[in-house]
Amino acid sequence: MYRLLLILLSVGTLISCASTSTQPIPAITSLELQRGDEQLRLAESYYNDNQPEKALALYQQLAKQGLPRAQGELGLIYDLGVLGVKEDNALALYWYKAAAKQNDPQSMVNLASFYREGEFVDKNLDTAVSYYQQAINQQFAMANCELGYLYLDEPNYQDLHKAERYFRAGAESKQVSCYLGLAYLYDFEVNDQIKAFQWYKLAADSDSAIAQYNIALKYLNGTGVDKNPKLGHEYLAIAVEQNYPLAVGYLAQIYDFGWGVAENKLAAVELYHKAAELGDADSQVNLGLLYEEGKLVPEDINTALQLYTLAADQGNTIAINNIAGIYLRGDKVERDLKIALPLFYQAAALGNPNALTNLGTMSRLGNGVPQDEKQSFLYYKQAADLGFTPAYFQLGQSYHLGVGTEKNDELALPYLLESTEYDESAAFYIGIIYSKSPSVTPDFDKAISYFEKAYELGRQDAASYLGWIYEIKSPAHHDIDKAVYWYQQGLSNSYSCMRLARLYLQGKGVPQNIDKGLALYHEYAKIKKYDIDELIGNLYFFGEVVDQDYQKALFHYEKAVANNQSQAANNLGEMYRLGHGVAKDIDKAISLYQASTEWGAWYPWPI
Repeated sequence: MYRLLLILLSVGTLISCASTSTQPIPAITSLELQRGDEQLRLAESYYNDNQPEKALALYQQLAKQGLPRAQGELGLIYDLGVLGVKEDNALALYWYKAAAKQNDPQSMVNLASFYREGEFVDKNLDTAVSYYQQAINQQFAMANCELGYLYLDEPNYQDLHKAERYFRAGAESKQVSCYLGLAYLYDFEVNDQIKAFQWYKLAADSDSAIAQYNIALKYLNGTGVDKNPKLGHEYLAIAVEQNYPLAVGYLAQIYDFGWGVAENKLAAVELYHKAAELGDADSQVNLGLLYEEGKLVPEDINTALQLYTLAADQGNTIAINNIAGIYLRGDKVERDLKIALPLFYQAAALGNPNALTNLGTMSRLGNGVPQDEKQSFLYYKQAADLGFTPAYFQLGQSYHLGVGTEKNDELALPYLLESTEYDESAAFYIGIIYSKSPSVTPDFDKAISYFEKAYELGRQDAASYLGWIYEIKSPAHHDIDKAVYWYQQGLSNSYSCMRLARLYLQGKGVPQNIDKGLALYHEYAKIKKYDIDELIGNLYFFGEVVDQDYQKALFHYEKAVANNQSQAANNLGEMYRLGHGVAKDIDKAISLYQASTEWGAWYPWPI
C-alpha cells in the first residue's frame, strides 16, 4: 500500500476501564441529539481536565442512549484498546454498526476499513466499497480519499480512473489525504513526475509531513522539478521537525554518507537513534549494524539484536536476514541453526535477495543445510533475477564452472561482466572465458584486459595467465619480455615458477641461468608438493629444456626412487633397459617397472 489507514480519536488516549452492554438501542430524537452534542463537548472537557473516568462513563451513557457520534467514539475506543479498556473488535464492530445505522459517516468509514483489511471480519471489498459510498453520500469528504486508495492499492480492484475520480472529489474539499493519493497515483502508477510533484507540494504546504519528505526527495533528486538541494533540505528539515520517521532516518543517512554535505558521523548516530525510536525500520537496521560491528558506538550484540528485532517485526527483510546471519555465524552469540534457518527462509520467501544468496552459499557448502549444488544454483538465480549484484558473480561462477547446472560460458559472461568492479574472480573468469572457452569466440585483447584487472584487484594467479598468453597462447600477442614480466609478478603460482624456470634454463627472454632455473623448479615442486629430484631427473633425462645428461638424471632419479616416486622408477628402468648412462640390466629394469606400477600415478610433465 502507498499509505496506512489512520483512524483518529478525537478525545485522545484516556486511562480507565468499563463494560458496555450490547442490548438494542432506542432511536434518538432531534432534541436528544442536540442535548447529546452538548454532552459530547462535556466528555471532551472531562478529558482535557484530566478526568478520563468521567469522560468514558459519559461516552458509554450517550452511546446507550443512542447518540450516533458517541457510539462511533465508543467503537473507536474498543477498536484501539484505549482508555484502559482492552481491545475488543466485537464491541468495536457492534458500536460502529449502531452508529452507521444512524448515518454516522465516520463509523461507516471505520467499518469499511474493517472489511477492507479483514480485521475480525472476513475481508470483503464489496462491503467496504458500499460503506465508503454511504459515507460519501453523507457528504463525508474523507471517504472519497479512502475509496480512492482502495481503487489504487487493491490488486483485484485496482482502477486508476476511479481512484483519480475519488481523489479529485476529496481534493476539491481540501482533503490532504486525497492530495497525497493523487501524488502517489502520478508518481508510482502513471509516472507523471511533474503532476506528482504538484500534488506533493500542495499536501506539503498543507503541513503533511509525509508530503514534505517526498517533496524534499523530489528537490534533492531533481525529479519532476529542477534540482534544488537548498529547498530539498528545507522541506526535509520541516518533516524532521514534525518527527516524521522516514525524514529523520534519511537525514541520518545524509550525514552518515556525506550525501551533498560534509560527513558527520556523530550527528548521523544521534539521528539514527531518534528515527529508530520513532519506529523507522531502516534506521533500526542501520543503527543495529553499527552496534553489531562496534562502529561509532560500543559493540553490543544484544542491542543490535533488539534493534533488528524491532525492524523485523515490521517485516523488514534486511533485519530478518541479519538476525539469521548472527545466529548462523555464532561468533558473537551461540550458533543456533534452529533460529537462523527459519529466519533465512522467511526473508527469502519475502524476496530478500541477500537471504537468497546466503542460502545459496549455505547449500553450495553444506553449511547448516544439506549440500545441494542444484538448490544452491536456484537460490543464486532467484537473487540475481531480483537485480542483486553480489548474486551475479555467484551465478556467473556457477555457469562457468558447471556447479549445480550445465557449464555454459555464454550465460556466465553477462553475469560476470556485471561483477568485475568489486570481484577479482569475476574479472579472472572472464579472462579465462575469452582465452580458453570452447564456446565463446577467443578475444585475447579482452582476456588480457580482464586478467590485468583481476591482478590489480588482488588475484595473483592472473599474472600466470598473462605470461601464458604472451609466451605461448596467442601468436599475435607473442612478447617474451612481457611474458617474463608477468611470470615474475606471479611467482606465488606454480605455473609462473615452472615457466620462468624453463626460460632461465633455456636463456629465452632472460640471460641463461641454470642455477636460477633449478631454484625456480624447487619453488614449483614445493607449491605442487612434487618430488624435486624426480622433476630435475626428468629435465636431464628428456633433455628438452637443458642439455641431456644421463649421469645427472641417474643421480636425481636414484634419490627420487628412494622416496618411492613412480615416474622416476619407470624412467630409470628405461635407462637400464636401453643402457643410457648405465650398463644394460634387464632384471634391474623389470624391478624398477614393477616398483613404478606399485607406487601409483605419475606427475604430469610440465609443458
